[in-house]
Amino acid sequence: MDQERFKHMLSLLERHELTLRERQFVEAVDKYFNENGKVTDQQESVLEGIYKEKMWIRKAFFSQSRLRKGPSSKAA
Repeated sequence: MDQERFKHMLSLLERHELTLRERQFVEAVDKYFNENGKVTDQQESVLEGIYKEKMWIRKAFFSQSRLRKGPSSKAA
Protein backbone atom coordinates (compact mmCIF):
# COMPACT_ATOMS: atom_id res chain seq x y z
CA MET A 1 0.00 0.00 0.00
CA ASP A 2 1.45 3.33 -0.93
CA GLN A 3 1.58 6.30 1.42
CA GLU A 4 -1.08 8.28 -0.43
CA ARG A 5 -3.64 5.45 -0.25
CA PHE A 6 -2.77 4.80 3.39
CA LYS A 7 -3.19 8.46 4.41
CA HIS A 8 -6.45 8.69 2.43
CA MET A 9 -7.87 5.68 4.27
CA LEU A 10 -6.79 7.06 7.64
CA SER A 11 -8.36 10.44 6.96
CA LEU A 12 -11.67 8.81 6.03
CA LEU A 13 -11.60 6.49 9.02
CA GLU A 14 -11.03 9.47 11.34
CA ARG A 15 -14.48 10.74 10.32
CA HIS A 16 -16.18 7.56 11.48
CA GLU A 17 -16.80 6.22 14.93
CA LEU A 18 -14.42 3.34 15.49
CA THR A 19 -14.61 0.72 18.19
CA LEU A 20 -11.85 0.77 20.79
CA ARG A 21 -10.12 -2.19 19.11
CA GLU A 22 -10.41 -0.63 15.65
CA ARG A 23 -9.01 2.66 16.92
CA GLN A 24 -6.13 0.88 18.67
CA PHE A 25 -5.38 -1.11 15.53
CA VAL A 26 -5.44 1.94 13.27
CA GLU A 27 -3.14 3.83 15.65
CA ALA A 28 -0.74 0.88 15.81
CA VAL A 29 -0.66 0.54 12.01
CA ASP A 30 -0.12 4.28 11.65
CA LYS A 31 2.83 4.09 14.07
CA TYR A 32 4.25 1.06 12.24
CA PHE A 33 3.88 2.83 8.89
CA ASN A 34 5.63 5.95 10.18
CA GLU A 35 8.51 3.87 11.56
CA ASN A 36 8.91 1.47 8.62
CA GLY A 37 7.48 3.32 5.63
CA LYS A 38 5.17 0.42 4.81
CA VAL A 39 2.51 -1.86 6.26
CA THR A 40 2.47 -5.64 6.28
CA ASP A 41 0.10 -7.57 4.04
CA GLN A 42 -1.89 -8.64 7.09
CA GLN A 43 -2.15 -5.06 8.40
CA GLU A 44 -3.23 -3.88 4.96
CA SER A 45 -5.88 -6.59 4.74
CA VAL A 46 -7.38 -5.79 8.14
CA LEU A 47 -7.25 -2.04 7.51
CA GLU A 48 -9.00 -2.49 4.15
CA GLY A 49 -11.67 -4.57 5.91
CA ILE A 50 -12.33 -1.87 8.50
CA TYR A 51 -12.40 0.77 5.77
CA LYS A 52 -14.84 -1.19 3.59
CA GLU A 53 -17.12 -1.92 6.55
CA LYS A 54 -17.29 1.75 7.56
CA MET A 55 -17.95 2.84 3.98
CA TRP A 56 -20.70 0.21 3.64
CA ILE A 57 -22.33 1.36 6.89
CA ARG A 58 -22.14 4.97 5.76
CA LYS A 59 -23.68 4.16 2.40
CA ALA A 60 -26.45 2.06 3.96
CA PHE A 61 -27.19 4.69 6.60
CA PHE A 62 -27.43 7.56 4.14
CA SER A 63 -29.56 5.60 1.68
CA GLN A 64 -31.94 4.65 4.52
CA SER A 65 -32.04 8.28 5.64
CA ARG A 66 -32.96 9.43 2.14
CA LEU A 67 -35.68 6.78 1.79
CA ARG A 68 -37.34 7.94 5.02
CA LYS A 69 -37.40 11.56 3.91
CA GLY A 70 -38.88 10.75 0.51
CA PRO A 71 -38.87 13.12 -2.44
CA SER A 72 -38.93 16.77 -1.49
CA SER A 73 -42.04 18.61 -2.55
CA LYS A 74 -42.20 22.27 -3.43
CA ALA A 75 -45.24 24.45 -2.86
CA ALA A 76 -46.67 25.74 -6.12
